[in-house]
Amino acid sequence: MKKNDKRKKRAVTLIEMIVVMLLIATIAGALAYNYNASLAEGKAFKTKEGISRIKTILALALAEDTELNPSSLDSTWQQYVKNSPLAGKSDDLLKDGWGKPYEVHFEEVNGEQVITVRSQNLENFNKQKQVK
Repeated sequence: MKKNDKRKKRAVTLIEMIVVMLLIATIAGALAYNYNASLAEGKAFKTKEGISRIKTILALALAEDTELNPSSLDSTWQQYVKNSPLAGKSDDLLKDGWGKPYEVHFEEVNGEQVITVRSQNLENFNKQKQVK
């Protein structure tokens, strides 16, 4: 005689499915939250590096052309950045990580020209970061 091994099939209950879906949703929510924070950090990093590169490009332009008037660069700094071999993708360099243009000013402090490059979005990000 052959032994009939019939195993009873156990169905997945609705409560088990709900628990699994809840766990998946919780994990996905945590990952999405971390993703947004990482994305903002990436934008801030891109902006900081962009500021540094713009300052370098403009300082080199001022050093190479001794007849260049720094006050005229307030309105034409984008052309110097676009024409520089250091710029790479110059259109991306003209905007911060959030897609807004930089504010560039030239000032004379103690007889030296100082290049000021700022991003309002980066300043807001740093303020938010300090509050947390």
